[in-house]
Parts: sequence; C-alpha cells; structure tokens
Amino acid sequence: MASSYLNENEAPRDFKVSSTESDGHYKKCLLCYTVKRNFYCPDCIRAGNFVHSSMPYADRYAEKQAKLLRMKVNRKHVLDRCEKLLASKIKKDTLLTEAKQSRDKLDLLRLAIEQRRSNIEEKRKQLMELKSNNNELILKLPRYQKRVSSLGKHSQQQRMELENKVSTYNEQAESLAALRRSRIRQLTKYIFPVYMSYDTSESIEDMEFIGEDTAEEPPQRPQLHIVAPWISTDGDCSPVQAWLRQNKEGMSPGAVSGGARVVAALALCAQLLALLGWALDARLPHTISLNEYCNWRVSESGVCWRARRLAAAAAALAARAALPARAARAAPRRAARARSAAHACSRCYY
Repeated sequence: MASSYLNENEAPRDFKVSSTESDGHYKKCLLCYTVKRNFYCPDCIRAGNFVHSSMPYADRYAEKQAKLLRMKVNRKHVLDRCEKLLASKIKKDTLLTEAKQSRDKLDLLRLAIEQRRSNIEEKRKQLMELKSNNNELILKLPRYQKRVSSLGKHSQQQRMELENKVSTYNEQAESLAALRRSRIRQLTKYIFPVYMSYDTSESIEDMEFIGEDTAEEPPQRPQLHIVAPWISTDGDCSPVQAWLRQNKEGMSPGAVSGGARVVAALALCAQLLALLGWALDARLPHTISLNEYCNWRVSESGVCWRARRLAAAAAALAARAALPARAARAAPRRAARARSAAHACSRCYY
C-alpha cells in the first residue's frame, strides 16, 4: 500500500512500495543511483493535480495553466492599451515621414526644372548663333554665285573630256587588240606554225593493252608540232635525257634521234612563248632565256626545270587569254600539255 504525508484531497507525492511487489516499476537514478519516483493516479492527471518538480512547495500543473492563461489575458490587455496610447504618436510619425518625402520630391522637381531651364537657355543661345551665321552666309551668297556657275560649267566640260578620252581609249584598245590578233595570227601561221597530229602506229605496249584478238583501232597518240619538230603531249622527258647522255658519252647520235627532235621543239616553243608574252604585254612567271633552250650542254637534271618553266609560262599566257576553265586546269599538269595550252592561247585571238 502507498502512504502519503499530505491531505486526503491532494495526490500523494511519495509512494513507498515494498521491493517485492514493485521491483519492475522502479528505475534507478543515473546520478545518485537511488530508487525514488512519484506516481499519480489517472484522475489526478486528468484534473492537473500533479507536479514535475521535486521541490516541496512546487506548483501544480493546473495552477501553472491558470497562471499562463491569466498572463496571456494581461499581455493582450497591456498591448491594446499601449496601442491606444501610442496611436497618436505613430500617426504623427507617419505624417512627418510623408511630409519629409514630399519635401524631397519637391526639391528634386525644382532641381529638374532648373536643369531644363538651363538647357533651354543654352539651346536658345545656339539657335541665335546659327541664325546669325545663316544670315551672314545669305549675305555672302551672291558673291559666289558666279563662281559656282563657272565651276559647274568647268565640271561639265571636264566630264565631257573624260567621256571623250574614255571612248578614245576604248577605240585604241580595240585597235590594239585587233593588231595583236593579226600579228599573233601571222606569227603562228607563217613563222611558228603550231598544229596537232595523232600517231596511229602500233607498238607492243598497244597490243598488250588492246589485246591481240580485238578488232578495235590502236590508240591515237596526240603530237604537238611546232614548225617541223614535234613532241608528245604526255610530257615524257626521257628522250632528251637519253640524247644528253649519248652526247656526253661521245656516242653516235644516229641511235637516238628523238632527243634532238624534242630539244628543237622545246627551243621553238620557248621562242614562241617569249614572242607571245611580248605581243600580249604579259609578264611571265619566269624569265625565258633562249640561250638556255638552244644550248643543252648541261646535266640531265636541267631538263625538268626547263620544261616546268615552259609549262608555267604557257599556263600564264592561257590565263591571260581567258581560256575556258577546263583547259586552264588541264594545262599545268604536264609540260607538253602546257605547251598545248600555249597553242590554244595563240588560237584564241583569231
């Protein structure tokens, strides 16, 4: 049984239960390691008649709740009373703030008005200066009317003279072009006749390429003729190298006659390109020295760069003569094809 030292109407604070009956209901304190705890019945809990403190004169939960409610009511009453007392002061502060903001706005407006007035005054001064300058110019204008009219007539005369000079230049350019065409025509017809031929002779390589049993015609090899000598258009420099090697070794020139023919064709081609460049007033990429193409007592390595120079010169003349794009692209591939382009360049002026 539990015993209490308080009145019967109050809940007991200390329950003393024998250890045999309530060993499982007690917990030891972790600090003092003593078994001591207050128990309350459900009715006391519902009524709020319990305390959480271990002090002997602690307030009950119901008393604390009543105190809290009274404090809330008193706080609300105090707040309402403070609001009533401070309402006039708050209204006064609000009015003062609004008045200060209005004064600041008025000051800004006055400043903006002053700036606008100063700008207007400056613009008026500028307008007066412009009017005075215009009046001075109006007064000076009659002095220069005669000069303006004379300058207008002079400009018209200069324009007419320019048109006459342009027309004269065009006529002279056309006559010069006609003269160049006639001279180039005479050059390629009488002095350096250039034409193409096709070699239809069969060879072992042709038979191997075509086949022995086929009835097709053998391939035609184009040959570029300059006067009498001719050169194959495939750009093969081996005959010239063989001819130079033969002359260097002191052998008889009868065995290899193609090299001398190719050398003669290259020399004539160099002369033709030099004359075409002079007639067309075109600057060649490389200077063509006729001595280099007439005197071939050099090593075999000098054949290729001579052929490349002729190819570059022929391509430049073809571009100067405004050949079609296909011919211009095909010209620089081989040296002999570039010489074919020179032939086309000479023909395009007809």
